[in-house]
Order: sequence, then C-alpha cells, then structure tokens
Amino acid sequence: MSSSPIYVGIRGNVFCLSRSTGQEIWSVSLPGSGFVTLLVDEDLVLAATHGEVFGLEATTGRVVWKNNMPGQGYGLASIATATSASDAALMAEERNRQQAAGAAAASTASS
Repeated sequence: MSSSPIYVGIRGNVFCLSRSTGQEIWSVSLPGSGFVTLLVDEDLVLAATHGEVFGLEATTGRVVWKNNMPGQGYGLASIATATSASDAALMAEERNRQQAAGAAAASTASS
C-alpha cells in the first residue's frame, strides 16, 4: 500500500493529508477563496487559484514560487506537465473527445 499523502484544494486552501489516517499533515492558505486546481509533480505541488499559480514544497507546503499570471483573469485553471495533467485538463480533453465523436456520429447518420 502506498504511503504517499493525499492533497486537497478547497476554498483557497491546500491540505496535505495522511493516506492511512486522513489526519492533516500541513495546510497553506492561498489568496482568494475559490476553487483550487492541484497537480502533484514529483516533489512539487502545483496549485492554481484566484488567477495565480503556486509551486508548493510537497513535504511542508512551503511556497517555493508564485506566478501572478498577469492579465489572465480569475477563471478555472488547468495544469499539466510533460507526464501528468490536472483533473480540469483531463475533463476538458475528454469533453472535446466526446464532442468530436458526437459530431462524427451525427455526420455519418445524416449521410
């Protein structure tokens, strides 16, 4: 069984929880109080909320870096690395795939 922690983003906060007990290991409050998109990439937790992206140290929650993403607004963010993607990115990719499949099926049916 894996002992890697679980990360939760909610209302502008990021929580690191013990996989075996659910106990909080650390938490950090980020600006704003909205949705937090998370992606764990090796020893870095990438968190996007309120128009900013943060690199958090996975073991402590310490903010390693921050990018204000000037001019991008406050919409829902997707995060991806070369090896993984956030749920928002995966959901958008799946939605696009389903729309393309639906369009192809409609095109075939009308022929």
